[in-house]
Amino acid sequence: MAEIETFVIQPFHIHRKKLTPSPKSSAKSSGQALIDGRRIASSRPGAAVLRILADDETGEPSSIEVIGRFGEIPEEFEEQIRAL
Repeated sequence: MAEIETFVIQPFHIHRKKLTPSPKSSAKSSGQALIDGRRIASSRPGAAVLRILADDETGEPSSIEVIGRFGEIPEEFEEQIRAL
């Protein structure tokens, strides 16, 4: 079973006085994802950078890890990730 590694930047914006996820983007490497996360957070309330390991054949995630936090991140965000 081969695994693929994906890096996702999840920005957040404020909607009705609450941090809400904005459309996410991906990066080719962890370094680029961290740079992009920092850049995005400079113009938004916050951004999280995720490292996702998934089965190559099924796409089923085996591991999701927050590798970077920039600015404000909703408290429940990491709890929701751990539940996956």
